[in-house]
Amino acid sequence: MTVSIVSLAARGEDEIAVCFEIRSGEHLQKQSFTVSAAAVADLRLQTGACDRELYDAVAHESSIFSAVKKGLYLLGFGRCSEKALCRKLMAKGIDREIATEAVGELSRRGYLNAENDAKREAERQAAKLWGRRRIAAALFEKGYEQTAIVGALDALEDEGIDYIELWSERLRRTMRELPCEPDAKRKLMASLERCGFSRDEIREAWKIICRENSEKN
Repeated sequence: MTVSIVSLAARGEDEIAVCFEIRSGEHLQKQSFTVSAAAVADLRLQTGACDRELYDAVAHESSIFSAVKKGLYLLGFGRCSEKALCRKLMAKGIDREIATEAVGELSRRGYLNAENDAKREAERQAAKLWGRRRIAAALFEKGYEQTAIVGALDALEDEGIDYIELWSERLRRTMRELPCEPDAKRKLMASLERCGFSRDEIREAWKIICRENSEKN
């Protein structure tokens, strides 16, 4: 069996089509792969005879190149962690090893930054009027590491986030009057704890809403 590169053709700014011919006796097979210009340089590709090892290397680089493009497409819908992006790529049928390498490449290019992305996601969750615990849970579900989560939450507080005010605003938007019956009050408190607020934050916000209602009356 003989393997040869018969052409290298540019397809866009950073895409090179590599066409192989594989001959075994009377049988001739042609196979094309698309790789990055950097991969062409790294592998020192040129037309002419080559070995099967180089063919396999080009096929591998082509798979990574395709996964990187898919990753960029997915990131267009919103930032996410490296773990989450890897899961999304695998859900698209991409092999775990290829997905991991593609995510690593995107990270090296600066498309993924765990600390900054986690902070932006934390800001989006805070805009939904969630408490600290609920925001942390959302970041964890999206695959961010503990250090990125803690850093994002600390950054929110450094910027002046007030969870008591978030809780108060949530009540203002959802309820005209606070419940007076003990059972109804307990249910409301429990639902607010599920929103990620601490009992101390809930009690303080309750006082604020009560005072506002009293001033209105």
